[in-house]
Amino acid sequence: MSTSPIHTQPAMGNPVGRLTAEHPGLVKLGRAGWLAKGIVYVIAGVLALGVAAKASGWADTSTAGNQEASPTGAIKTVAGSSGGTLLLWLLAAGLLLYSAWRLVTAFLPGGSDAKAIIHRIGYVVSAIIYATFAFSAIALARHTSQDQNGNSKVTDISASVMEHTAGRWLIGAVGVIIVAAGLYRLYKGMTMDVNDELDLSGMSATRRVWTERLGAVGEVGRGVGIGLVGFFMVRAALNYNAAEATGLDGALRRLATNTWGLLLVAVVGLGFAAYGVFCVSTFTRRRLQAP
Repeated sequence: MSTSPIHTQPAMGNPVGRLTAEHPGLVKLGRAGWLAKGIVYVIAGVLALGVAAKASGWADTSTAGNQEASPTGAIKTVAGSSGGTLLLWLLAAGLLLYSAWRLVTAFLPGGSDAKAIIHRIGYVVSAIIYATFAFSAIALARHTSQDQNGNSKVTDISASVMEHTAGRWLIGAVGVIIVAAGLYRLYKGMTMDVNDELDLSGMSATRRVWTERLGAVGEVGRGVGIGLVGFFMVRAALNYNAAEATGLDGALRRLATNTWGLLLVAVVGLGFAAYGVFCVSTFTRRRLQAP
C-alpha cells in the first residue's frame, strides 16, 4: 500500500494547509480513525449478508445471520472474537479518533454558504454517532454493557418521544431527514462522487478506477441502509406506532421476508463491505478538507 505525504494542500494562503503542515500528527491520528471505521463497516457488511443468506436458505439457519447486522453488531462481533477485549480498546480508540477528525473538519475555516453549513452539521452528527459506537466498544471491553441492540434503542427512544405533544411529528421529521441523508449518499454513489478528502495523486489509473468503484458501491449501500431506517421512522410516525421504528438490523430483517426486500438487504451488505474496504484501502491518503 503506497502512502502519500501528509501535507497534501499548499500551506501558503491556505489555513487548512497550514494546519496540516504545522500539526502532521493530527492527520496521522485521524487516518487511524478512518481505518477503524473501515473495519467496522466490513464486519457490518458481512453480518448483513449473513441475514440475507439465512433468509434465502443459503446458510445454516441455526447459526448464520443471528448477529445484529449493524455497526453496533460489528462491535459486538469483535467482542466475541479471540482477544476481543484488546481489539475493542483499539477499535474504541480508532472510532474516537475518527469522531475527533469529524469535529475538527466541521470547524475548519472554509465556506459559509448553505451547502457548507449543512456539511458542517453533518460532520458534527457523524462525530456524535461514531463517539457513541466508541463508547459501546468501551462498555463491552469493561463488561459493563447492557447488551441492548440498536433496534430496541430506536424503538424505545421513539416511544418516549411520541408520548409528548408533537412528538409524533418530531419522529416523522427526523425520519424524513434520515431519508434525505440516505438519498444524498445514494446520489454520491450513483455519480461516483467519492474522492472528497482523498489525495489520489501517484495512484495508478487501474487502482484509482477500482478505488472509485468501491467507494461508489459503498455509498449506494450506505444510502439504502440509512434510507431504510428513516423510512421505518416515518412509518412509525404516520401509524402512531413506535414499534414500527427500528434500527438497521431490524429494517433488514423485515425486508428479508420477500424477494425484493432480500435484494435490498444484499445491496446493503455488499455496500457496507465495499465501503469498509474502501476506507481501509485509502486511509493513508486521507486529508483534512474544509467544507
